Amino acid sequence: MNFGTSYGLAFSSGINAYLPLLSFSIAVRWFHLYHVNPQYAFITQDWFIAGLVLLTIADLVADKIPYFDHIWDIIHTVLRPIAGALVAAASESQVTGAAQVVPLVVGAGLAAMTHTTKAATRVASTATSAGLLNTILSIAEDVVVVLTVLLSLLLPVVMVVVLLIFVVIFLVTVPRIIRRLRRKSSRANQNANVPLSR
Repeated sequence: MNFGTSYGLAFSSGINAYLPLLSFSIAVRWFHLYHVNPQYAFITQDWFIAGLVLLTIADLVADKIPYFDHIWDIIHTVLRPIAGALVAAASESQVTGAAQVVPLVVGAGLAAMTHTTKAATRVASTATSAGLLNTILSIAEDVVVVLTVLLSLLLPVVMVVVLLIFVVIFLVTVPRIIRRLRRKSSRANQNANVPLSR
């Protein structure tokens, strides 16, 4: 299995936990484009696919409701990395035993990174637009998920390049954001400790 497929789908799972896994399950079950790791064969069963369809629809709807989308993101802080780990491990059909730790960890890590980016963007949007732009952002995120899933399944080599660019930008940007937040927090604490003049 090409890294672009496994980790591209994991990347997409950080935005929508269910659509990438659903897409891979369908690609395996009905189109026979890929092989699933035997230990995760349950993802191609009818009950699992039906559940993914319902959860995908729920995600698409819930993510477009201002303010409720934050609750949804909080709930999925754990679920999206789990989905990323699952789809990465399931799509690595030749990896068995202890070696499965690698796709599980890398898949979860990529999904966590995209989830963090999504959640932070949504918080910033709510703060600046009172949530009015959140629905538009959600639609844009849906487009990104569909495109990255298609790239992962059909053009995995291109998806590898996208992943590398994203990881570099994430690793460069996040520390800067953390430093800014710490400075603001430090200034706020200093202002709070300044005694009021009489």
